[in-house]
Amino acid sequence: MSFLYDFAFLLVALLALGFTIFIHELGHFLAARQRGLIIKRFSIGFGPKIFGWEKDGVEYRISMFPFGGYVALPQLADMGRVEGQNEEPEEKRLSAWDDYDEDDEENEEDELKEKKPPKISYADKMIVSVMGAVFNILLAFSLSSVLWFFGYERRDGELTTKIGYIADTVERWNPIVEQGETVTSPAKKAGLLPGDQVLSVDGAPVEDFMDVQSRIVTGKLKTAQDRRLALLTVLRNNEKKDIEVFPEVFGTEEIRIIGIGPKETFFIKELQPDMPAIKAGLEKGDQIVAVDGNKIFSFVHLVDYLMKLEDKQEIALTVRKGGEKGLEQTYNLLPVEKEMQQGDILAKRKLIGFSPEFKTITTYPNPLLLIVSRVKDMYHTLTGLVSPESDVKLRNMSGPVGIVNNLSIFASIGFKKLLWFVVFINVNLAILNLLPIPVLDGGHMVFATIEKLRGKPLPFAFLERSQMLFVVLLFSFMLYVTFFDFQRLFPF
Repeated sequence: MSFLYDFAFLLVALLALGFTIFIHELGHFLAARQRGLIIKRFSIGFGPKIFGWEKDGVEYRISMFPFGGYVALPQLADMGRVEGQNEEPEEKRLSAWDDYDEDDEENEEDELKEKKPPKISYADKMIVSVMGAVFNILLAFSLSSVLWFFGYERRDGELTTKIGYIADTVERWNPIVEQGETVTSPAKKAGLLPGDQVLSVDGAPVEDFMDVQSRIVTGKLKTAQDRRLALLTVLRNNEKKDIEVFPEVFGTEEIRIIGIGPKETFFIKELQPDMPAIKAGLEKGDQIVAVDGNKIFSFVHLVDYLMKLEDKQEIALTVRKGGEKGLEQTYNLLPVEKEMQQGDILAKRKLIGFSPEFKTITTYPNPLLLIVSRVKDMYHTLTGLVSPESDVKLRNMSGPVGIVNNLSIFASIGFKKLLWFVVFINVNLAILNLLPIPVLDGGHMVFATIEKLRGKPLPFAFLERSQMLFVVLLFSFMLYVTFFDFQRLFPF
């Protein structure tokens, strides 16, 4: 039964990604039809055809490699090689037109004129090229409007910028020996405290805790000694403080971390039989607020506190009975130590015997603000990717396998979470396709602009070779990130 559920979520993920690609190509298709361009093919995926049909002179197909899609427009770009055709593309057969000798026989010239597709205007090229991204943004806006109208639940820890947990240690990745080494966490070294509210990272205001983490991961600041630096402005006891933190890189992904978690409200969800919590009188729905008089800001904070206890050390656990509006009551209990499976190893943990339930808040995000937020995230990622001062690398990106896996995870959480992630994907796809790279929409727009400025077409050989070069690079990139996607899903 579990396999059937996983398969169902995987199918939903594939449909969501396929629909996103379809909408992008539909934008190109409808714009091309409205502008009167010749349309040869509408394909979801690249490479050899799996199945398809033809209608009104247009071939519609599903192709083998699900890395995207295309609309074949002879007047805009030659996609013959990418389509997996063996025959020489029609446009290449006609490339001799540019250098045709006037002394050639008149009947051959007439034949070429008949075969050569009519030229299209600069406006045609720009409008058709940009409409794929426009349709993705329109889809993102539509889905965001659904979330805005109906609302969707988020954990309060996602919405805050308050720190709820400071790790004592983190695993610093050592690329020389390719393994982690335990070091004091940067946040603890810097003097950050649970309850601190992060106002900005590297001088940029932050909206929520995901924004805090994203700006740390994509950070570019370094000291004069080439040491990684994150500048946090925090609010502590109504006083602003600027704190320098020196991030470490973590895991094989080598991403910047400082060892913090969000402040979050949590309650007792289920009590385990014959454990200290139920024996002491704790009840379902009680909110944990303090241990031994020390405020607890997150569930991880509580787990960490218990792990530091000495053997046979009793604690005074303060809770609000029945939830946030209840009266506070303190219970004395003695945690027990048990072995628990953590990954591939058995680890000893001190437990009091309950599972947590986290507070959720129904949010109604403004569609425009949600899209702008996603654009900012993508901007930070791309600028981090090209900056030599950043630790963001190509292998940190997700390919089709990683995207489908994340889509299936969000589908399993709930429909609204899936919509939120599809919004994220559509904004990312729109931005990526507008990058000035040959083969992508932005590349077509750059070529069209260059031709407009120089007053004549670019040499056909240059266009074909540049496209084929970047097709090879694009597919190499896809294979590269897919390798790391599989490595994340199935660690060696």
